[in-house]
Amino acid sequence: MSVSQSYTPTVYAAKDYSHIKGLVGITDEQIAVHLKLYQGYVNRTNALLAKLAGLANSGQHADSSYQELKRRAGWEWNGMRLHEYYFDNLAPGGGALEGSRFAERVAAQFGSVDAWKADLLGTAKAPGVGWVITYLDAHSGQIWNHWVTEHEIGHPAGATPILVLDVWEHAFTVYLKPTDRPKYLDDFCANINWDVVSQRLA
Repeated sequence: MSVSQSYTPTVYAAKDYSHIKGLVGITDEQIAVHLKLYQGYVNRTNALLAKLAGLANSGQHADSSYQELKRRAGWEWNGMRLHEYYFDNLAPGGGALEGSRFAERVAAQFGSVDAWKADLLGTAKAPGVGWVITYLDAHSGQIWNHWVTEHEIGHPAGATPILVLDVWEHAFTVYLKPTDRPKYLDDFCANINWDVVSQRLA
């Protein structure tokens, strides 16, 4: 059955992260390379959504090209959005964790902030590449650290990302060796913008 439609997808613009300079440990060159990769996700997301709209508007919903683009959409869109979460929760020198809303919440749940951080880093040191995300379940108030390998696979339904850590090697191998992930994790923790993280609890 032919379905007439005229759908125009949202066009996403890459966010400006020019203020992320002078991070502890993580070099400006590393960030510049990482931002270029992020821009690629934005570009591919826009191109993919435009192709899908074109096929849908011409009634080709059953076309194999349309279906395969649908399969690919989550990879590109989540690649764009997860990088935005990541860059948004970075700032030179981070900020004050002690006394923040986030610190209060995880201390109440894990027993201490250090216990939450140990859990985060233990998760982030697991073999493989992917993302480590501190999630909030708004229904129960539960906060936990979660491993996600593929951009679009393994996210807990309905959970809100509170802290997003990129542990793909492209996040640190401009200034470190691939085996130096623990050093990168220390650098990441030194630059967490705790104000942004706490705001995500709302």
